[in-house]
Amino acid sequence: MDDETHDEVETLLDQLQAVSTTVKNVKKERDPITKEELEKFTIENGAALVQDALEMVATVKDFIISAPNAEDVEALAGLIKAASSAIDSLNHLTIQDKRSTTSVKLKEMDITSRKELQQDNNNHKLLATREEIFKMLVDNAKPIEAELIGNKKIS
Repeated sequence: MDDETHDEVETLLDQLQAVSTTVKNVKKERDPITKEELEKFTIENGAALVQDALEMVATVKDFIISAPNAEDVEALAGLIKAASSAIDSLNHLTIQDKRSTTSVKLKEMDITSRKELQQDNNNHKLLATREEIFKMLVDNAKPIEAELIGNKKIS
């Protein structure tokens, strides 16, 4: 009986070692996600997660309808909460993306309008030195006709 127990223990140990190596082989090596790929990764996997969660909600809901149980109802509530949280996160990403796009467009419009205003201001300004302005005033000056009536000083 001792040899038989020993053989069973050996068989059991061999099986456990085989399972351990299988589990190590199942682990998948993943490439690290770069900053540029992060948004795409988040959106794609978030959408997949939401779709899977909604399918699970439908499955668990059908299961609960057939045999209601307090633990199962609690699990369904947690699943619904997780799905709505994932949807909310994706919604925040979408809103943030739209805000960024709108902000960039608004800034571009602001810069364009400032350039146009600056162009208009430059068109209306006289570009001349002080001496040139005095020369133009003297050249365009018209004599004033006046009649002298005496040598009185006007005070």
